[in-house]
Amino acid sequence: MAPTVFFLMLQLCLVMTQSELNIFINSSDVRGQLTQFWRNTGFCPPAPHSEAANYDLSFDMQQNLAYIGAVPFSGITHVRVHWLFELVHIESIAINGPVYNFTELDKFVSLIHENELYLIFELMGNPSGVYTDMENKTQVYWWRDLVAQTAQRYITQYGVEYVREWKFETWNEPDCHDFDQLTMTVQGFLNYYDACSEGLQLADSSLVFGGPGDGCGMLRDSRDAQYAEALFNHTVRGINYFTGETKVRIDFISLHEKGQGGTALSILTEEIVAVDAINLKYPELNGKPFYNDEADPLVGWNKSFTWRADVTYAALVVKIISQHQNMLKARDNPLIANYALLSNDNGFLSYFPNQFTQRTLLARFQMNLTQPHYVTFVRKPVYMVMGMLALLGEKQLHVDISMTPSTAVSNTSDYGCISTVHEPNITVNSSDSWQQTVLIYGAPDINATVTYSDLNLQWYLIPPPGVTSLKLKFYFLYNGGSNPYDAWVGLFNSTAYPTLKQFAYLRDLEDPNDSIMDVKVTAGYILLPPRFQVLEPHIILMHLCSKPLLPPEKVIKLKCMNITQGQVLIVWSDSNIHTKCLARYDVELSQNGPSGPFTKINPRHSVVTAFIYETDSESKVEGYYKVRAVDYWNRGGDYSDPVWYKVQKR
Repeated sequence: MAPTVFFLMLQLCLVMTQSELNIFINSSDVRGQLTQFWRNTGFCPPAPHSEAANYDLSFDMQQNLAYIGAVPFSGITHVRVHWLFELVHIESIAINGPVYNFTELDKFVSLIHENELYLIFELMGNPSGVYTDMENKTQVYWWRDLVAQTAQRYITQYGVEYVREWKFETWNEPDCHDFDQLTMTVQGFLNYYDACSEGLQLADSSLVFGGPGDGCGMLRDSRDAQYAEALFNHTVRGINYFTGETKVRIDFISLHEKGQGGTALSILTEEIVAVDAINLKYPELNGKPFYNDEADPLVGWNKSFTWRADVTYAALVVKIISQHQNMLKARDNPLIANYALLSNDNGFLSYFPNQFTQRTLLARFQMNLTQPHYVTFVRKPVYMVMGMLALLGEKQLHVDISMTPSTAVSNTSDYGCISTVHEPNITVNSSDSWQQTVLIYGAPDINATVTYSDLNLQWYLIPPPGVTSLKLKFYFLYNGGSNPYDAWVGLFNSTAYPTLKQFAYLRDLEDPNDSIMDVKVTAGYILLPPRFQVLEPHIILMHLCSKPLLPPEKVIKLKCMNITQGQVLIVWSDSNIHTKCLARYDVELSQNGPSGPFTKINPRHSVVTAFIYETDSESKVEGYYKVRAVDYWNRGGDYSDPVWYKVQKR
């Protein structure tokens, strides 16, 4: 789509330049490994927590999870959820303990599984309010059995390999004392911890369990972090409640360090302070995997800020990830020895009048003037950036980066770059191929001064042997072009109830601007389009692909979700597709039968594995749907099996 790039360049030429961003990359200069440690989100149901099922199992959440699972290339894999045991109820108390009804939890786990996601399962909540005191021996044993039954139940239903991908965690932020009706003293918390650990061991000894997921206490002062301090001491020097053995297992250490005043670097700084404090007191824990599973730029998910609606939030997420990669994980002797997981706690459902401006991946519109009422979502830039980040490969390249008239660009700067290489995992009968990715960002902290830079990228390419063709796809995410919020405010006066035409306009702005160009298969500098500016905020991703032997594999697991009259959400899986060199998906509809003829119904180029088909009539959405992937060379893969959809009232 060359006209798109030309228009972008033309617009950017109108911006006054402050500096020049100089980047040099050599495709053969591999310096280390890169793991995608950021592919996580989470949410908490509102109070009263005993009614968590109303939130977790709502059709709004079903759509939300479908979209989260549709982030391309497994851009989000894990969902961390509070109060899951509130979805379990007690039918009776038998001699051996409570008899549980898992129906609601079964439904939620099924949603997670069918959307090809995994749980970070916080072992928190109180089934039917039966637990009151974790210093009561009977209740401690009951809790162990509850955890064991839960883990074994889903191992039986979905297989042990699936559940081993989950991460089990303690009660969220114990030093915040949010235990609802349950009395949880410090000693009770240690008893509870041992019960969780032993329950998981009974189900499968390979299940991962850690904590404390703390966020209310400063570990430098044990008076403020009594539960966390007690847990660390317990795992090193304590006695297991059930076995009587000294030392208690902890598979990872999790803490919550969010941005102070909306500054990205403060997250990493506070993490280092916390881990230093732990290592000083408990050197035996040094090297344990470290999780910050609420690493958000600012505390308070429901606080309304404009920057959470646009590319500013997406760019901050990228900068935070880049800082952790370059300042911790890429170092030979990092200050945090085993940084394993970073999560943005942004899987919530936004609400009126803050559809875009809360800490969410999607903007939720509650269409309450229609009959029937319905809910629909618009993707925010922070959602799209998770798919862009998924294009990074497994090997990190060295990047020389500087600015003129100043000098070097540090890892604490607003501007940055990550470049990676992907080498094919499957070389026979596969669409996988060699790839290189360059991710460039301009990401100001909240309320910081916004600047602009001309990009001067020198990209030296050494194609690997056997490459016959190269294509380069550009993704541009910036407020002037990929920002539904601006259009909603500026053109539609922040209407609570957009029309179908207005929704169509907003959806045209969901995806990054993109274009594809040919690259010569020869060693030397890549001839790029005329220089353009890196704005703040701005994310530019360049994805270079060698031509695979085969087109993309078949799309699988196609399903249709009725939104309302004349509207259907089509969702599918890319898990069978081995290449990330995808230009688009073709979504097609036949109202004549499974053999066609079919008509393409999605006008935009998108690699998100979900498409909402919005019409004004039920008859227009009935029929057979099928989807195929199309690569950078415009080669279409096999279509999914056709799926019949007929409107059904929910």
